[in-house]
Amino acid sequence: MAFFGEVRLALRRLVREPGFAIMTIVILTLAIGANTAIFSVIHAVLIHPAGVDAPERVAMLRTEYANLGVKFPVVSVPDYADASSLKAQVETSALEQPIGYNLIQDGATQHLDGAQVSWHWFSVFGARPILGRTFVEAEDHLGADQEAVLSYGIWQNAFGGDPSVIGRTITLNQKNYRVVGVMRSDFSWPRGVKIWTPLGLSPDAYDVQNRFNENYYSAVRLRSGIKIEQLRAGLEQKTREEHFTEGQAGFGLKSGWSMAATPLTEFAAGPLRKPLYVLFGVVILVLLIAAANVAGLFLARASSRTREFGIRTALGATAGRLVQQLMTETVILGSVATAFGILLGPICGKLLLWVIPHSLAEGYVVETSAEVLLFTAGVGLLTCLIAGMGPAIKQAISQKRLNLHEGGRSMTTSVEKQRLRSLFVVSEVALAFVLLVGTGMFLTSLKQLQQVNPGFNPHGILAGTVYYAGDAYRDNQEHQTAFVTAVLNGLSGSPGVRSAAATTSLPFSDQKGAGSFHIEGQPTTANDPGPHSELTTATANYLKVMQIPLLAGRWISDSDRANTAPVVVIDSRLAHKYWPNQNPIGQHLKLSSSDPWSTVVGEVEAVRPDSLEQDSGEGMRYYPYSQFPNEATSFLIRTDKDPNELTKTLQLAVSSADPTQTAFDISLLESRVNDSLASRRLVVWLLSAFAGLALVLALVGIYSLIHYVTMQRKNEFGIRMALGAQRGQILSLVMRGALLWVGIGLALGLVLSNIATSTLRHFFTEFGPDAVSTSMLAMAIMIIVGAIAGLAPARQAASVDPATILRSE
Repeated sequence: MAFFGEVRLALRRLVREPGFAIMTIVILTLAIGANTAIFSVIHAVLIHPAGVDAPERVAMLRTEYANLGVKFPVVSVPDYADASSLKAQVETSALEQPIGYNLIQDGATQHLDGAQVSWHWFSVFGARPILGRTFVEAEDHLGADQEAVLSYGIWQNAFGGDPSVIGRTITLNQKNYRVVGVMRSDFSWPRGVKIWTPLGLSPDAYDVQNRFNENYYSAVRLRSGIKIEQLRAGLEQKTREEHFTEGQAGFGLKSGWSMAATPLTEFAAGPLRKPLYVLFGVVILVLLIAAANVAGLFLARASSRTREFGIRTALGATAGRLVQQLMTETVILGSVATAFGILLGPICGKLLLWVIPHSLAEGYVVETSAEVLLFTAGVGLLTCLIAGMGPAIKQAISQKRLNLHEGGRSMTTSVEKQRLRSLFVVSEVALAFVLLVGTGMFLTSLKQLQQVNPGFNPHGILAGTVYYAGDAYRDNQEHQTAFVTAVLNGLSGSPGVRSAAATTSLPFSDQKGAGSFHIEGQPTTANDPGPHSELTTATANYLKVMQIPLLAGRWISDSDRANTAPVVVIDSRLAHKYWPNQNPIGQHLKLSSSDPWSTVVGEVEAVRPDSLEQDSGEGMRYYPYSQFPNEATSFLIRTDKDPNELTKTLQLAVSSADPTQTAFDISLLESRVNDSLASRRLVVWLLSAFAGLALVLALVGIYSLIHYVTMQRKNEFGIRMALGAQRGQILSLVMRGALLWVGIGLALGLVLSNIATSTLRHFFTEFGPDAVSTSMLAMAIMIIVGAIAGLAPARQAASVDPATILRSE
């Protein structure tokens, strides 16, 4: 009953002080809500992706070639078979291969991102359909693989959510498939997939000769209680067995080939991982600033209650009872703020996920889960302890020296309380300074990265992709070349088209090919795995459209056809790596020992393949489009007009060449390049918002401290003025005190910001190149904030009437 009495007493006190209660709740709600919002996104991305049962038990297989310096997120079928044989660690496993499907419905062709999967795919993720079923083993074979499972989105958009779609026959890539199931709305793995079909591998695919042909993604579900480290140990053992079987001269040992595994959450998060970790650290700093701010408010409020506590102490109240009362009030306010945080946090998390670029956030769903609720409750409790414990303990200690006379008219606070409040303000300034410096450095690095030359001119280029649908195009070089030629001819005569080209590996997209090759006259040694690089095919106008500089020789021409001598163009990175101080023109290379030699006819400038943040390219080989069959091609149009205006032109050119084909993923190449900085830009946006919040909190904290100290020294100021001090001197005295606390906070902030900068440089490229000027600017901002916060109390102090003060004394 005593506890409820304390609660009633605390509520009455807070109701009588609505301004204090509202300010405290608002400050705590902002901090707790920000933490909850970020954590809800972290939970959706890094901890528990929606639609996956026990994601901590799901891992993605990958391969590494240590001596080649490359890592692939894909595996070969023999790799998958080896991993599946680890029965002690693996409960079930599956393969997946991306595929594009053209859905022909009511005479219209629509492109769908699809996935061919082995029949255990959905079981690996613990995903269940909302309608129908998933695949069975009998359907995962060649000739029996004409079934389809729809995503919830495509079921709604293309089939109107009709339940009778189960059993219906649909046309994909000019073949009939029977719909057997519809997945739940929260499952989309791989992300963005609209339709799944059986993989239907032939028995030959498991032949060890396919060991180093990595074309498939593979997911495994670990047995209950098994850690991923145990799976990795099993894969390392399988790797050693393969090296032993191949022998010392085998490609696996020479290339440093190995199998590895990555947790699903880490694999799926990709470029979102680092920004989310940074933002989580930022909101923790905001939480500490808010807690320090509230602690300062509680100290000021406790000082005004000195007489009340003195009377209670005289009547027998113990220090523990006073601590209990103050902590009860803190917990009540913190609980209200936590409740608001629970309501607002997930909503803000959904807004945050909406702000995140679609390419990064697609497939993620923010939900109010038990983990998110527990986290919010934990953050609220921690904030209450930080904000309330210090003032409560300080008040209890001071009560031991308190007597009723101290509760007289002056109500002067103790030096220890003022020092504690100063400590809180100094901490706020230091943490806000760290956020400002971090924001400035990320902003500076973003501007520098935006100036990076990708090696081509993306401005004014529209790009779109066509996936070849139908058996007529499968491995048919002649048919593919005829189609591409027809599309380019249709584009070249269209208004607004300056030039057009085609390629199979569009920069800054997921269309990326790579492989080893042989160089004539450069035999490999026993421990040398041989040359390796990226590769693509392109048409004669590609260099003109992309505006890539030609450094030597010639580019691919229309005369380079399937029935002419094979040729290849290399970039400067390959030329410097394999022909240093030599002329690469006229050299010969080939894909494999059974292929003919291709003559190097030109050298071009190297381009960045997929990011402005880091150049991950190994070098590029360009082959004539007409000399290699492909599964898809990307068309590029350069124009002096708005490229978006040519979207229909591209679609018309494709449908005119073949109405069964359709162009998809049509976008500006410049947008693709800019999107490579999406994660960095996200950090800058949100850091700026949180830094602004930190500045406001610091402003409130400094103001409340200066205002409180000024009121406590009001008599002193009056006496000083009665003895001849000018108002400007009083103003200067108060302002110096405010700026002194800001200066101490900045000194501490410099130390903390140096530590933070050193840490972040290890994770972000081009971070903090201009740290000195950024820190100086942040200092100036904090000094201005401190001056603004101290100006009003200083003017109030300077306006004290000396006569009134002398009469009161």
